[in-house]
Amino acid sequence: MYIHIIGSGSGGSPGARRRRASALLHDGDVSVLVDCGVGCHYALSENGLIKEVDYVLITHDHIDHFLGLPELLVQAHIDGRRKPLTVVAPRDVWNFVRTALISYVPNAGGAPPGYPINYVPASPGVLVESPLKIAASQACHPTAYEAYAYRISTKLEVTFSGDTLPECKPLRDLAEGTDVLVHEATCNEQNKGICAKYGHSTTSQAIAEAEAVNADMLVLTHIDDALNPTVGRDAKELGDGVVVAHDDMRIAL
Repeated sequence: MYIHIIGSGSGGSPGARRRRASALLHDGDVSVLVDCGVGCHYALSENGLIKEVDYVLITHDHIDHFLGLPELLVQAHIDGRRKPLTVVAPRDVWNFVRTALISYVPNAGGAPPGYPINYVPASPGVLVESPLKIAASQACHPTAYEAYAYRISTKLEVTFSGDTLPECKPLRDLAEGTDVLVHEATCNEQNKGICAKYGHSTTSQAIAEAEAVNADMLVLTHIDDALNPTVGRDAKELGDGVVVAHDDMRIAL
């Protein structure tokens, strides 16, 4: 079982070197893609995974988290995908994706013709129950129209925060007792005010959230290179069991 970090970056800043947000959780049987920033389909294709993803979960309606999804769906069709795919996303995200697909394959009614897509509207609660369990809660990201965190229950419990402020009660309730918390760390403490303004968390705040929910492992991602240049040093100084994500990292669980 592993998490493959496809993109560990934030929405973008001058000099950004990281890809947009995307991570693949694979438990040996099922693959779940959480967010799909622009270009994530290239990394999936290079690793032979674009036809193997079973679920795509989109955390919210900012383009750095979903703009790669239309490309992924079309490329999977081009590559000969046949098995069904389930997409969990806010409704406005799915409306955008369907519009993009209709413009690309106008006779397909909004879905590539080669394989079925099952759309599940994101909402708080249990969204998928078998063969694995996927539950969602609201995240505290006020600049988004809808924002969610996801907990995936399989061989381990893995929770993805999406973009969020710290001390977010719905997210804490969802993540309580999780084995692994994948949490955003957009800023360092020197840029804490910017993170607060735009609904993000710092490295130290993410570490505090992992402690609050009793997570065994914390993975820091959604890192802004300009606003959090000290993430590696801070994580090493502040916490045990903390992994700082980088693009193309594979984290064994």
